[in-house]
Amino acid sequence: MPDVPASMPDPRSPMSIDVDQLVELAAEIERHRHLLRSAAEGYRWRVAQRVEYLDPPDRDMRLAHAERLIEALMIDPVRHNDLDLDAYRAVRDGAPIEFDAERRTYVLHRPGRDPLPIRPGLPEHRLGVIARLAGLGLRLEQIQVVALTTVQAVAPPQPPATTPQVNRGTTKSSRRLGQTSQQERKHHAEN
Repeated sequence: MPDVPASMPDPRSPMSIDVDQLVELAAEIERHRHLLRSAAEGYRWRVAQRVEYLDPPDRDMRLAHAERLIEALMIDPVRHNDLDLDAYRAVRDGAPIEFDAERRTYVLHRPGRDPLPIRPGLPEHRLGVIARLAGLGLRLEQIQVVALTTVQAVAPPQPPATTPQVNRGTTKSSRRLGQTSQQERKHHAEN
């Protein structure tokens, strides 16, 4: 088969790989792992203490699960190869970020540069929060809870088709019926 030149270069081709970006990503991956190292070691130790007396298959399963949970908090060089490192660093380092309610995104205002949008729920935000919490010394269980809540990319809320009608008083029809029957019983008892 003859070689046909592609209209676009193959992204896996060594010619199209930005080596500086890969080196920068590798440095951030190492720093992220360093920040989480203490929390991960403490978590491994606590899990090992809890499963010490289990049967070997159960113990191995729980230890493997703990490793998967730890790995889920790390930057993966394949999955996160297009990670916006500026946004990640801004969240990790606690830069003054404002929330733009109209666009439903965080915005980092940088002097002399365009504002940097940081969407909640995207890897930059989630991984930055994880690294920030690890840097503050939180336990891995606490970091996992926050990571689970920040991973949820929130869809924009849809406004209701009509304005809901709110009436004062109880909202359950059974209570309203119960009140009227009680009132009728009182009325019959008085007569």
